[in-house]
Order: sequence, then structure tokens, then C-alpha cells
Amino acid sequence: MFSMYHMLWLLIAAALVVLVLTVLLRRQVPLRTVLTMACVMAVLSEVVKVFNTIALVPSQDGSMLFPYLKPQELPLHLCSMQILLIFYARFTKEGPRRTAVLAFMYPTCFLGGIAALAIPSIYSANMVAPSQSFAQPLAYQFFLYHTMLVALGLYIVASRQVALRPRHYWSTMGLLGTLAFVSLYLNSMFAGVNYENGALVSVDYTPNFMFTYQPPIPIQLTTLGQWYVYLAVMCLIACVLIGLCYVPVWLRDKRKNEHEKTDRR
Repeated sequence: MFSMYHMLWLLIAAALVVLVLTVLLRRQVPLRTVLTMACVMAVLSEVVKVFNTIALVPSQDGSMLFPYLKPQELPLHLCSMQILLIFYARFTKEGPRRTAVLAFMYPTCFLGGIAALAIPSIYSANMVAPSQSFAQPLAYQFFLYHTMLVALGLYIVASRQVALRPRHYWSTMGLLGTLAFVSLYLNSMFAGVNYENGALVSVDYTPNFMFTYQPPIPIQLTTLGQWYVYLAVMCLIACVLIGLCYVPVWLRDKRKNEHEKTDRR
């Protein structure tokens, strides 16, 4: 992490975000058109990821080989779930639900994409060696997909084509909290566990969807109390960062209300 190759990818990602946003805003590209492009990129990204992470695993007796995708590769992380939301926003008619989804996508695509770029799981999970950052398709998939998410999240608010309101902060936090809570079930469901005489004795791994089981950085949690503190810190960080994303929305709404009051006078 933060090797020369990682820093180079971060520079490329920043340059691409600036370039893409500049072009889209100058040409005032409709959001649905942008979502169409995002749908194509999301599908291509997922195809590349699947065919570069799937492996042939032998059966217990070694007589057969089966294609296998590890649970942590399932599209159940926040950034991967954006694929479904992108398709929903693209093909759903205008309405409060679509607006609420786009309001959720704005901060989560932006912040989630930045977090993923800053702490690449392909490095921490030893999926790609830093020295192979420009030689492995998986590296291009990871960095370009999350760069796309950052640009999409920013365009949702910068294009002014979505009627974001202060109330959407609360709907965003509610949906994010729901997904985080559901991830507790999913992480246990897909965990590798060992039982002896019907009693749970150990856990080999968990997928760690939404990072609700372990921090994304190497910090060891050794007690349940530490895990509770970790969850509380994560919740606080999410509330503050998403709140900062919604500051422009609150200010814009405040100015709008002040203008309306002035016009009535």
C-alpha cells in the first residue's frame, strides 16, 4: 500500500476523475446517459473480476476439479452493490424512490470509491503484487472501476439533475445502516467455521462484507468490547463524512428557503 505503483495509480485515478467531470459538465451530459456508460463499465468490470479470481479447486479425494469463486468475491461489498443501484437508477422512472437511490449513491460512490483506492484490497489480500500493478487485468479492473464510482458520485451532485434534499441524508444513513446490519448475517453465513461435537470451536475466515467484522487496515480485535468500539467508530465516521458530503445540499436548500421568504415579502 502506498508503494510507487499505488501512488501512480492514485495520480491516474485523480486525473481521470477531473477529466471525466470536466467533459461531462461542459457538455451537460444527461445523467441517464452517464448511468448507461456506468452500466457498461460495471458489467465489464465484474466479468473481468470473476474470470480473474475464479479458480479450479480439487475435490476432497482429488478425483475432480470444480470452478470456485471465494465468498469474499461475491458482489456484496458496498462498492460492488453499486452495480445493482446503477442499473436501478438507469432503468427506473423518475420518482421519489429513484431520487433516494441516487441520493444514497452520491456519497457512497464518492467516499467508498476513495476509500477503496486509498486502501486497495487487491494488495492487502495478496491478489496482485504491487510490482504487477500495471501487468495484471485485476489491477486495471479494481482501480478503473472505483475511479468510475468516484466520478459518478460527484456527477450526481455536480450535474444538478437530481433534486437532493436535506432529508436524503437521513434516508442515506438509514439504508447504509440497514446494509451494514445485514452484512453481519452475510459474514457469518459465508464464514469458514469448525465444529467439534456440535460446538463451535474456531472460524477460519469471514468475507468481511461492509468491513463490519474486521477493520480494512491490519488492526487486531481481540475482545467483543473492542469490536463494539470499532463499530461505534465506523458509525461515527460514516455519519460525519456523509454529513460533510451533504453540506452543499443543506446550504443550497437554506439559500433557496431564504430566497422564497424574500420573494414573499
